[in-house]
Amino acid sequence: MAFADEDRLTAALAENERLRRSMAERHPGEDQELASAREEIASLKRTLHSTEARYRLIVESAVDHAIIVSDLDGRVSTWNDAAEKVLGWTAADMIGQPIARIFTPEDIEAGIPEEEMRLSLERGKAHDNRWHQRADGTRFFANGEMMPLLGDDDEPAGFLKILRDKTREVAERDELEASRERLRLALEASDLVGTWDWDIVGDVVYADSRFTRMYGLDPEQGEKGLPIADFIAGIHPDDRERVSAAVAAVVETCGCLAEEYRTVDQNGDVHWIFARGRCFSNSEGRAVRLPGAIVDRTIERAREIRQATLLRLSDELARSEGAGSATHKALQILGETLGVCRVGYAMVDAQDMSARILGEWNDGRSTPLSGRYPLARYGQQFLDELHTGIVVIADTADYSPTQEQAAAWAGIQVRSLVNIAVIENNAVKVLLYLHSSKPRPWADEEIAFIREVLNRTWAFSQRRRAEQTLIETETRLRLAQEAAQIGTFDFDTRSGTLIWDNRCRAIFGISPDIPVTYETSFLEGLHPDDRDHVDASVAKVLEPDSDGIFDIVYRTIGHEDGVTRHVKANGQTIVENGATTRFVGAVRDVTDEKQAEERQLLLTRELQHRVKNTLAMVNALANQTLRRAANVQDGLAAFSARLIALGHAHDILTQTSWTSAPIAAIVANSLKTHYTDDSSRILASGPDLRLTARQSLALALGLHELATNAIKYGALSNDVGRVTVVWELAHLSGQQHLTFTWRETGGPPVEKPSVRGFGSRLIEQAMAAEFGGQVTINYAPEGLVCTISADISNDMADGDHPQAI
Repeated sequence: MAFADEDRLTAALAENERLRRSMAERHPGEDQELASAREEIASLKRTLHSTEARYRLIVESAVDHAIIVSDLDGRVSTWNDAAEKVLGWTAADMIGQPIARIFTPEDIEAGIPEEEMRLSLERGKAHDNRWHQRADGTRFFANGEMMPLLGDDDEPAGFLKILRDKTREVAERDELEASRERLRLALEASDLVGTWDWDIVGDVVYADSRFTRMYGLDPEQGEKGLPIADFIAGIHPDDRERVSAAVAAVVETCGCLAEEYRTVDQNGDVHWIFARGRCFSNSEGRAVRLPGAIVDRTIERAREIRQATLLRLSDELARSEGAGSATHKALQILGETLGVCRVGYAMVDAQDMSARILGEWNDGRSTPLSGRYPLARYGQQFLDELHTGIVVIADTADYSPTQEQAAAWAGIQVRSLVNIAVIENNAVKVLLYLHSSKPRPWADEEIAFIREVLNRTWAFSQRRRAEQTLIETETRLRLAQEAAQIGTFDFDTRSGTLIWDNRCRAIFGISPDIPVTYETSFLEGLHPDDRDHVDASVAKVLEPDSDGIFDIVYRTIGHEDGVTRHVKANGQTIVENGATTRFVGAVRDVTDEKQAEERQLLLTRELQHRVKNTLAMVNALANQTLRRAANVQDGLAAFSARLIALGHAHDILTQTSWTSAPIAAIVANSLKTHYTDDSSRILASGPDLRLTARQSLALALGLHELATNAIKYGALSNDVGRVTVVWELAHLSGQQHLTFTWRETGGPPVEKPSVRGFGSRLIEQAMAAEFGGQVTINYAPEGLVCTISADISNDMADGDHPQAI
């Protein structure tokens, strides 16, 4: 409708101008045509009057276009209803007023209204796309133009200005551009995301550079468009058929694509990607477009593979026959998982710094290393870094400053490497090397994986050697009658005789002169919960075809002293002629170790409990602070300050093992960052009183909020204001009662805020909840006063309610 009105108005103006020119072309001096000319002039005037009437009707009916007519001086002479609707002024307000009134002050100052009138006179039309001002002072973006109006003498008699409010369209356009820009920046900032759009009908895939590179194609060609077959060819051969079938099925059903597969880039590197897209169909239901995006999951898949490899390593080590077999298996796992050409280890001679290869795994395509290799040929920098324990080189061509060193690396077909050295007494003893035949970056996670494999293999080798030694040692100890802090037993299965030394008797709480037997002394001295299990274990070890090893931990209850003890028992049976004849072993009181384990477990749980509480409190602080912050910078500053206040309280609680804290220390620590050069401006006093951990944290956060508010708006915002902190104890109805007062004086007049912020809520709610009393804030004109009134008990529970803040 708006465009129709504009066309009608333009047509009317054109017809009006044509009629005026037609009248002017008549020559009144020609007598022979005077009569007919007069008649035609009258007809033209009637037509002109009709045209002008239509013009006025169009002007009045144009509801979306503000139509304004002014004289040559810019004084408004016509103001239609749409102008009143768009601009807010009535015709009575604007008739006779300068048309510049609808322009913004800065445009008026720049002479824009006069410039428009000048251009319209020079060019016949002046376009207008700018911000204008309404009667209420608000602004809107208008699209329109100004053109001259000609009088009867064909000379300019005024101006016609047509405006249309385009504010909404401009806002939507700007928002769309901003959204596109944000998307573009997000995609550019991420190295993991690529996008494509497949024109199925034309068989052209338009892809960004990240997407195209992962398939080994030219990024410029990808942006111009390539056939889908080129991208299919870039998929790993093992995945190509599966992905092709999936794409075909999606096109057939006009569905969605969600596949994970591998691609190969131009360097031959393999990438794991996850692709997700959606088909769009035409009116006939046939697929015509398939846009989508990919996410590079190479790092995640490599991490998953490394984790699975570590699990496999444990199984492989457990099945290995010895330390040598375990080491070779570890080298193979490292090489296959990291995709390198060789992995090995060498013994380093400190005298000539040569490496003698002891063992190596090879991918079968590279030349194996053997013999001795002088390490100096690879450069002094390499030797220096080797003494730090690790050398990581992404590209030996960039690493080597001389041709000789570059040739040395090329001689062993190495372009990238990781070397980890075992150093003893400042000398390199053992060298583990991982070689790659092409340049590659080494991620921190890969280095950590190498170290973990080495640590596990080293630990296994040491454990295997220790196990062998332990078996021999335990055999001797089982037959021994003397051992420091160890009791011994000897049970003759043929006669049933049981012999305990004094330490073994002490473990079972039996005096030295009391006879002992298996049933009455041993079994009856076991804890009831352990008795059946231990008896069954003894019976099993006494069987002639058993391994004869007895290794168990059980509890005893002293016959005479009633003390419960934890006992570690090891034994060995002696078999003669197919029958077990003796059962000899040692026992040790491990009660202290068990209690230490229980204490450690208790401490671990307590630490976990404290950490969870602290994290919950920090989370609550972050949520509440950032949610109410005016901007990110203010939110981060407020959150940081609150964390510092929380940290001060934690420092004091840590000194008291999180049991309680003196209130004076909490006050001093909470306010020390807010003290001015004049220390007398903040005064604190009160009797000795210890607060619970949660009371201490709540008070610290509350004091921080009060001090921050005082510095910004209160007594500490000028040079003369003061803050007094006083706490008092009184006995009311047999109960200790605390009154804690924060009082500000000498500051600017105080006004109660219209909206309660997070700080006020934290002060009133958190402290009230933790002290179990009331917290009031009085916004007195002469200074803010905050009071805590609560009963104090010695056994106040330190509950866990981070939601209180």
